Amino acid sequence: DHDFLGEEDVPPGKEASAAALKAKLESSSDYLWIVDPIDGTSNFVHGMPLCMPSIAVAYKGNVVVGVIFDPHRDEVFAAQKGQGARLNGQPIQVSGEEESKLGDAIVAMGSPPAEESMEMSLRAIQLLMPRVRTIRMLGSAALMFAWVACGRLTCY
Repeated sequence: DHDFLGEEDVPPGKEASAAALKAKLESSSDYLWIVDPIDGTSNFVHGMPLCMPSIAVAYKGNVVVGVIFDPHRDEVFAAQKGQGARLNGQPIQVSGEEESKLGDAIVAMGSPPAEESMEMSLRAIQLLMPRVRTIRMLGSAALMFAWVACGRLTCY
């Protein structure tokens, strides 16, 4: 029993996303495949190599597997519940204690195209920028999560 939820099947907005996910989780299927065929769509449209597919599988409402494939770097990030995360089959981990000091942090962030989100993002930049090494907005949530998992970014 499998069902499918794709980003392109859902109208924009957090309410629509929450409603679509709730409806799928309440269906009779044990497995839900959650697929974003091109995370970083704007990057893709403009030829920037910061876009990739991401897939997760939930079993009875709990995500058990996630995979992100970066075709531009030929990197596969994969995680299985209770098994940790891997990059091209090798175990990975977040930044160590030394790299996670606030002043050395490389922070990634994003801002959905809504006025409320933009205002919150600008406030966050004002608060964080003087305290961290740098802030990056890469345009791909999947990539930013993957890079946190392998220590390239401190947080997202």
